[in-house]
Amino acid sequence: MKLETTTQDIWLAAYACQHGFDMTDLRNLGDRKLFVFEDSDAFQDLKRDYYWHKAKVDPLGLKRSLQKLKALSIGGEVYG
Repeated sequence: MKLETTTQDIWLAAYACQHGFDMTDLRNLGDRKLFVFEDSDAFQDLKRDYYWHKAKVDPLGLKRSLQKLKALSIGGEVYG
């Protein structure tokens, strides 16, 4: 059984997607969404860097990841 980690933070989810982590599920949490990823030491390191302000991003890549997650969250199509 694989461990999973979740977040309501769409920015963290976009950052993770941009860095090669695949979202494994998208769950409803009331009127919000819960982004689910497979947990690993590498994911925890990425999350630590994000929260400790050490994250490095490609701005356009982050924008594309965020747009895809927003589209998925509202049930729309994902482009690009």
